Amino acid sequence: MDKTRIISLPTGAMHEMCYIVKDESTGLGAVVDPGGDSADDGKRLILSCCEREGVRVAAILLTHAHFDHIMSLEALRDATGAPVYIHGYDAESLVNPELSYMSQFAGIDTPCRPAEHIIDEGDKIEIGETIIEVLHTPGHTPGSVIYKIDRVLLTGDTLFAGSIGRCDLYGGDELAMSDTLRRIKRLAEQWNVRERDVKLYPGHGSSTTLSRELDNNIYLR
Repeated sequence: MDKTRIISLPTGAMHEMCYIVKDESTGLGAVVDPGGDSADDGKRLILSCCEREGVRVAAILLTHAHFDHIMSLEALRDATGAPVYIHGYDAESLVNPELSYMSQFAGIDTPCRPAEHIIDEGDKIEIGETIIEVLHTPGHTPGSVIYKIDRVLLTGDTLFAGSIGRCDLYGGDELAMSDTLRRIKRLAEQWNVRERDVKLYPGHGSSTTLSRELDNNIYLR
């Protein structure tokens, strides 16, 4: 991770987190989950941070297609020209403001445009010299993903500090979430997190580590 930096950016009243993955060798970056209280507010926060940190936005990555994680997507996309990446199972929700809850919770009926790139399990996204791996983690939504960069996970609304994402919204699936959590436990063992931990950056709230969640998160016991 010496060549990559994760910049955490709270963007809205729902405590949603946007992350900027900066490739230090090139200055290129990926914006993960561009939220905000409004499209303009979110765009302004994100672009100001990118300017301050010397980041040129090369990609916009979505962990899933709920409104609080895409509020400033179109404004940021227009400002940067960066392509959007999303899992295929959430692609329909992205372009449907009812399925993304944009119309119900934000009062916005204008759909987002389709993503330029449809991603799936095992795909790798290159941002400069930084490699971002896609882990498909259904449960919160059918197309939820975690982005893995070395020993860092950007977990979206799959896994939080002390909790997990809800499964009672459109496409949510408790059985799929249970399978996802079992998989995370298996991966933690493969990654030997007790010897060398993995940092977690969730879609809401504070960062944590995988070993801490294994010890304290009741959903991973």
